[in-house]
Amino acid sequence: MKISKIKILCYFTILCTYSNLYSQYKMDCNTIFVCIKEKDFETLFDNSFVKDTLFFCQENTTKTVTDEYSGKYFMGEFATLEFLQPSKNNKFGDHLNDIGIEFKSRKIGVLDSIRDINSNVEIEKVYLESDGKNYLWYDALQLKENKTNLEFSILEYSADELKRLGFTDEEMKKTISPSDFNKIVYGDHKYPRKFKSIKSISLEVNSDGKKYLKEIAKNYKFKFNPNFVACNDFIIYYKLNKKSKFTQLKNIEINLTDSLPKKEITISETIEVSITDNHAKIIFKN
Repeated sequence: MKISKIKILCYFTILCTYSNLYSQYKMDCNTIFVCIKEKDFETLFDNSFVKDTLFFCQENTTKTVTDEYSGKYFMGEFATLEFLQPSKNNKFGDHLNDIGIEFKSRKIGVLDSIRDINSNVEIEKVYLESDGKNYLWYDALQLKENKTNLEFSILEYSADELKRLGFTDEEMKKTISPSDFNKIVYGDHKYPRKFKSIKSISLEVNSDGKKYLKEIAKNYKFKFNPNFVACNDFIIYYKLNKKSKFTQLKNIEINLTDSLPKKEITISETIEVSITDNHAKIIFKN
């Protein structure tokens, strides 16, 4: 499974509160990643408005104990968009059109609590190597069964990683909001671009994709509708196409820190950005 490089200048937002049994757990939509064609990947940072106004852009290579991958990142005040290109590693995220939606827990131990009451989920532990030693970077919780190119995960930093980011022992015991996280890790540094948070994602799914979305809603107590899956402010819109071979990403809608003049930007042959007031859509033309 491919997981985004959440440790670099990541910000968190979009409150998600589980209902019923999960009501005590607060989650934030942290990252959406997608594996795109190499020629699209190459031009992501070419437009000056994209790079200097909309997004904080950075390219990084991540090496874990079991995987290595490179990505380009549109980093926002409270969320990150990650772009990968196909590779031969054969992990989730290495295949063209793989799509990941990642939430982030606010407190250590939440994922274990969810797993203890839900036998349909499992936790993967992701380790980094430093100075010849392996240390736990984070846990990732997802459904055990998934036969689609879409994957929903909930991530949780380890105590070692939080200490590295500047958390004290007392702070690690608390539920940390996105704003509090930023204060601890980044101090008074103000985010220098316009990308604030992720509002929604729009997909075209086949029957297997719709079934997976329904399972996500069921297991994480999200609202399931014939047209969308909703977790408060974050929404997964979907349209059923039984003839489609896989789930296709149509667009990602983001919130901006300020309103901007209406603008259309071409990033590549298949990726565009459309800006209207304080929102923008990254449009994928398949």
